[in-house]
Amino acid sequence: MKDFFSKISSTEIRNVLAIITTLGCFILLYLLIIKPIPVQNKDVLNVAVGFVFGGALGGVMGFFFGSSKQDSKEVNGK
Repeated sequence: MKDFFSKISSTEIRNVLAIITTLGCFILLYLLIIKPIPVQNKDVLNVAVGFVFGGALGGVMGFFFGSSKQDSKEVNGK
């Protein structure tokens, strides 16, 4: 198992975690659409889902598409 993790770079791990987070949010959204939510749990569920979407998905999108991300031309000096 150590050989497997030693061959993976931190960039690849970061990309896989971002994909898992994004897919998980879409699955959560799909489940919210198809499953009925009890009225007494609706407010708590809205807060929890807002936290997931705002924190996790917002962080992923901010990292990959944020304005502080350098352009590849700037990095290569062209």
